[in-house]
Amino acid sequence: MIAASMGADDRTSPAEITATAVASFDGCPDPRLRGLMRALVEHLHAFATEVGLTEDEWRAMIAELTATGRITDERRQEFILWSDALGLSMLVDALSHPATGATESTVLGPFYVAGSPLRGYGESMAEEPAGTPAWVHGSVLALDGAPIGGAELDVWQNGDDRLYAVQRPEAPEDHLRGRYRTRDDGTYAFVAVRPVPYPIPDDGPVGKMLAATGRHPWRPAHIHMIVRAPGFRPVATHVFDAASEYLDSDAVFAVKRSLVRRFVERPADDPERPPGIEGDWVSLELDLVLAPGDDCGGPVDPGRTA
Repeated sequence: MIAASMGADDRTSPAEITATAVASFDGCPDPRLRGLMRALVEHLHAFATEVGLTEDEWRAMIAELTATGRITDERRQEFILWSDALGLSMLVDALSHPATGATESTVLGPFYVAGSPLRGYGESMAEEPAGTPAWVHGSVLALDGAPIGGAELDVWQNGDDRLYAVQRPEAPEDHLRGRYRTRDDGTYAFVAVRPVPYPIPDDGPVGKMLAATGRHPWRPAHIHMIVRAPGFRPVATHVFDAASEYLDSDAVFAVKRSLVRRFVERPADDPERPPGIEGDWVSLELDLVLAPGDDCGGPVDPGRTA
């Protein structure tokens, strides 16, 4: 029988609750899963303890997670958007890709679609007017500077309407995306458009958080690419326009200094204007460097955030 009155020493402390929850995973047969769950509980309880989490705040957090689940579907992954907006996606990327001297990686982003069309050297990705033409060219190289022939660049971007083709049901399916092969000397070239900044989806729980905390939803202008070659580690990366806004405040923290480049503005009568480009244009010279390793086919799409 429990005593009618108990002393202070008989009360269950917060630390005891945490210790009991952590110990509940001691029998997990998978060492990695056991370690993950124990650490998750320790850090989650430490957060609640540090901030003195109230019951009302706890209920509000549960409500936001519920709303996140409701808004997530096959085209929108709000949980990944939370990961992006809290910097977790970039942290995991950095932990998974230590510095090697190769081109730095960054987040895959929400709009990657596998199976882009294979296009020829110098061919345009734009299947309808989409902004200022951008001649992007350079070489894919090994760490020692040797050219990598036959490497693949899987490229995608937004247009001057701030949208990716997957966000526009009426857009041509392959608009502003394509795969390109390097020539025997490692060189490549394609025609893109100069990218523009765009906001991440901010009409859901993540957007509510951004507004409440005084943060904006904008990403700086960039072009995405995955670079693959047999015998080398694939890299998912961006190239950012050095003239863009939001380079110092990317909503998903994906800007790395080494990935910022200057797009050179060119007039329509520039003698170096490539075939097929009309009017004013820009050029970008971009070498990409791969580290040796197993070619596992490149990153896969974890789900779109819009």
